[in-house]
Amino acid sequence: MISDESTVIVTGATGGIGLQTARELVGRVRHVIVQGPEPEEKVRPVLHVLTEGAAKVDYVPCDFERLADVTAAARTMAGIAGGPVDALINNAGIPGATTRQVTPDEHERTLQVNFLAMVLLTEELMPALADGARVVNLASATHEMTDLDLADIELERGYDAVRAYARSKLAIILYTRWLAGRTDRGVTPVSLSPGVISTPLLHAMFNIGGVSVRRGAGNVLAALTGPARPGDYFDDGALVEPSAQARDARLGRALMDYALDAVRPHLS
Repeated sequence: MISDESTVIVTGATGGIGLQTARELVGRVRHVIVQGPEPEEKVRPVLHVLTEGAAKVDYVPCDFERLADVTAAARTMAGIAGGPVDALINNAGIPGATTRQVTPDEHERTLQVNFLAMVLLTEELMPALADGARVVNLASATHEMTDLDLADIELERGYDAVRAYARSKLAIILYTRWLAGRTDRGVTPVSLSPGVISTPLLHAMFNIGGVSVRRGAGNVLAALTGPARPGDYFDDGALVEPSAQARDARLGRALMDYALDAVRPHLS
């Protein structure tokens, strides 16, 4: 469980829910390691708010569009931690682009940044996680709007921005449930939809308002510290069942065969 001696990693922490989550953690734990895609000098003014708490704060820049950089970042994070990591909050994510984009690793960009990079980072950090650690993966209620066609996982046909985003979030829930079936040492992976939160990501895809990032961060922290079983899914703070496809263990195994094959060249 999280205590004032804990070390926590938060990805996507240079804005939105991630930054607010890190901001609240610096008053509760000993060490917060944050990640963002920007060079440190560019986000130093933003990260200054993290000095409000007593926690030691380290920033690790990493562009999730390059899987080799994710492996390097995981090694850096484990080294900076200097000991067991008590929690990993996989918050980093991007909206679907207007038109289909491909990363230098030749994957559809939304899928790689939101899902494949998360898988790679988590797998690389697994040996560094403490006994009883919690892994919190940010998904979305949009996962209920779509299905996962493994024959076209890279969306080479019928690309749509919202579909790309929603499918990446469905994949995250499937990964979390798959991970729950293979972790030991009491590690508890959970996923959540933080709610409809007013962030640039939300407004990039949906013409709606949303509530404060404090609400989203509160839901993340509840998933981090509250009672949970491996594989649980929370929606705006409530424990609920995800979509039927998100609960399909066979689909989850097939997805992870694809995902692990995709990241295998970058696994240590």
